[in-house]
Amino acid sequence: MKLRRMLLLLLAMLVFIPGVLVLAQTRPTPVEQIHAGMFPVGSEQRVEYAAALNVRRGPHPRYAAFTHLTRGTVVTVLEYRDKWIRVNTSAGEGWIYAGYLSREMAAAPPRAPGTGTTGGAVAAGNRTPQHLLRAELFPVNSTATVDFASHVNIRRGPANSYAAFTHLARGTTITVLEYRLMWVRVDTASGQGWIFSGFLSNDAVVAARANATTPGTTPATGLGTPTPHAQLRVENFPNGSTHTVDYALFLNVRRGPGTSHAAFTNLARGTEITVLEFRQGWVRVNTPQGEGWIYAAYLRRP
Repeated sequence: MKLRRMLLLLLAMLVFIPGVLVLAQTRPTPVEQIHAGMFPVGSEQRVEYAAALNVRRGPHPRYAAFTHLTRGTVVTVLEYRDKWIRVNTSAGEGWIYAGYLSREMAAAPPRAPGTGTTGGAVAAGNRTPQHLLRAELFPVNSTATVDFASHVNIRRGPANSYAAFTHLARGTTITVLEYRLMWVRVDTASGQGWIFSGFLSNDAVVAARANATTPGTTPATGLGTPTPHAQLRVENFPNGSTHTVDYALFLNVRRGPGTSHAAFTNLARGTEITVLEFRQGWVRVNTPQGEGWIYAAYLRRP
């Protein structure tokens, strides 16, 4: 009996050892190296570092596995969450651990949604720091270009907690539909969604980034600094007086006197306006799209 067990153990070792040697050459991606940018929604990825990879009911090992994918299987990313990928299988949707997917495919520029083209260079630079992101950089109806990443997820709402349903490749031009808390609502082939504004570039963003890198200097565009709110007084903006938009490349025009009101158009720097009303730092003006409110701090000082 003991001899039989020893023979079985020896046989198992002979079968298993070659597999260990192969796997040792291609180990799973270390957990600290896995990030959302490697697996944009809609991209194709390949099971690589496991002979059979469990597909689970949720994004964690505590969820039960209901099927598996063999090495070499190509999957399409439906969602990325905490280093897990939601995929479709013949047994239904489930979650696989991203560490077992090919690093080479994850690093490659993805195909743009609905096309077979690449999405641009991977090493695209650093996104705009959050402290520089402001609504006036992204006025409604203005255009911007996806930048600082090879591809950027589009989400159902203005936060990372919302599911991503598609992505845009670097170089894609978008039109701003709305700006909210550093996120921009855009239109895509898959429907409207939200993109983090730190991955967008336009003339205003370029100016803001350039000024941030040289503290204490005047911006390259010569925009200057808006008037402090405490210095905005009604006597400086009498009804019927004219002023010029300044200190911003373009200025949002809102439905009411406050940032809580939606912006419906914008005025370019140099536009001359006539004051219809002044209220708590805001000026009511007439535009081709109708009457709205602009923040008086961005009107040229005498």
